[in-house]
Amino acid sequence: MTIEAPAVELLPFRDPDYRANPAPYYARLRAEAPVYRHPIGVYVVSRYEDVAKLIRNPTLSVRKLDFGVADPLHDTVLGQDAPDHTRLRRITNRWFTPKAVEEWSRVMQASVDAVLDKAVEGGGTLDAVDDLALRSTFETICHIFGVEPTKMLEIQKATYDIGVSLGPGADEDDWRVTGEAFEWYEQHNRALIAHKRAHPGNGLIDHFLAEQDAGNMSEDEVIFSILLFFAVGHLDIKHLIVQGIRHMAEHPEYIGIYRDQPETRPGFINEVLRIETPEQMVSRLTTRETVIGDTTVPAGEVLVLLIGSANRDPEAFPDPDRFDHDRPAAASRHLAFGSGQHGCAGQVLARAQADVVFTTLVNRFSTIELAGEPTFTHTEFLRSIAHLPIRLR
Repeated sequence: MTIEAPAVELLPFRDPDYRANPAPYYARLRAEAPVYRHPIGVYVVSRYEDVAKLIRNPTLSVRKLDFGVADPLHDTVLGQDAPDHTRLRRITNRWFTPKAVEEWSRVMQASVDAVLDKAVEGGGTLDAVDDLALRSTFETICHIFGVEPTKMLEIQKATYDIGVSLGPGADEDDWRVTGEAFEWYEQHNRALIAHKRAHPGNGLIDHFLAEQDAGNMSEDEVIFSILLFFAVGHLDIKHLIVQGIRHMAEHPEYIGIYRDQPETRPGFINEVLRIETPEQMVSRLTTRETVIGDTTVPAGEVLVLLIGSANRDPEAFPDPDRFDHDRPAAASRHLAFGSGQHGCAGQVLARAQADVVFTTLVNRFSTIELAGEPTFTHTEFLRSIAHLPIRLR
């Protein structure tokens, strides 16, 4: 069975209302067209059971997708299939050991303490995005790389500019912005590599260069793997931290719960990830006829897997639009970090960094409140807060 797009557009990717709050659109999709042939020619999959199976399906390809202006991502683990994906994943996995995460968490702690000390001196107000979440995660990823934490705001902007074209609603202006961001990143990373060649150390970039010299990575793979780690090393983790702070500010009871009931902390972090999923979708290409429910998708078709919708599917998460830190352990099966071979290798570090921030805040302050309205910069692909003014007491 195949499906056709209904007369009324169910998923208007560029509509401001959709971008501001896609949850009602997702609910309608799950109910009326769980495998939806979008007018732009892709198949959109929205139910948890289907998305969870497909995201682990080894017959679906990332490498064969046309990334357009974002083609350099094919030189990263994110854009490869096995065996190249396995090769690149093995190279990076060696770094994410429990001992390394413990060391990086100490770096994160020092950065968070410095930011909060300065905030207290200034009266207790700060932007939870740029002043706290961005700075602490950026300083940590730079430590991992073995480089000085410079050009923080430029890197954040370039990362976001790449993200605007990663969803199916991108237009020519988005593609131009993304192309310029890739050019900026390539020049920036080449300069870092040149500096590292002249001044070697023990960071992740040094590790990549050693792998390149051994014939295990190409030059482009080194350049764009650095880009990928800059991006995921601050963007998604920053979002997790900021959304967690926002929930504490809007629901003060969570401050005491997080402080006094440490056993609930993993559940709180999981619930932030589930209900505030940063990256709303991933794409795959069918390499053979693929059956999804009662729909048969031919080979050579693009699937858009709605992670954000899957994470709000009531069949998997009862009362899905309610934030509940005390959901059963099964709630940890959310797909915010992906799953299968493309699951996020750094998710242990992301959880650890978020816990550093949340634990430090609730131990140092009894009150976390909004000091202004949040500013959002959502696209159909990425949900993000640009500014979150808070007051700490």
